[in-house]
Amino acid sequence: MNHDDRSIRPTDRSQSGLTLIELMVTVGVIGLVMVILSGILTSSSHLQSRTARRAAVQADSRQTLDLMGNELRQAGADPSMPPVGITGIQSADSLSVRIQADLNGDGVIQTAEPSEDVTYAYDAGQKAITRNPGAGAAVVMDHVTAMSFSYYDSSNNLLGPYPLSAANCALVHSIGVTITCEDKDSHPLTLTTRIGLRNM
Repeated sequence: MNHDDRSIRPTDRSQSGLTLIELMVTVGVIGLVMVILSGILTSSSHLQSRTARRAAVQADSRQTLDLMGNELRQAGADPSMPPVGITGIQSADSLSVRIQADLNGDGVIQTAEPSEDVTYAYDAGQKAITRNPGAGAAVVMDHVTAMSFSYYDSSNNLLGPYPLSAANCALVHSIGVTITCEDKDSHPLTLTTRIGLRNM
């Protein structure tokens, strides 16, 4: 029995396999899609990391301002009877402030923690905010590129010049604090607050 070879060859193009060119185009398209997806994922990961670092810096800044605010608000506290006459602001300029408070009412200013004689200052060399409870300065926050204090009386007038005189220290009713810090990507973040003094 004689068969024509053409009768057993597939005539429908859909039944044949991929050609080499079609396979290369398919692989190329898949590779391109993978490169694009990889770039998107990498970019997203970097963005998340930067956001997390910035959030951490912001949290550290707020925590430092909270600590500072809690202590500065108590400047001049004098609960002893009769009052012994505590001078709340001992010294003040644009980069540092020293406060005293008789927190336990014993009439004696102590430097054991919780200290009743505290100095907050900006150390430009270390790019840090320091806290000195009378026993030596310790860093409370680093990566700080600038910090400044400003002082206001009860009528909201800015007091000066710096350092404040003893007479102007006695007039301080609130303290403005501005902190500029940066994350590891050198992106600056500035926070400003006004701290009212309860006992002044």
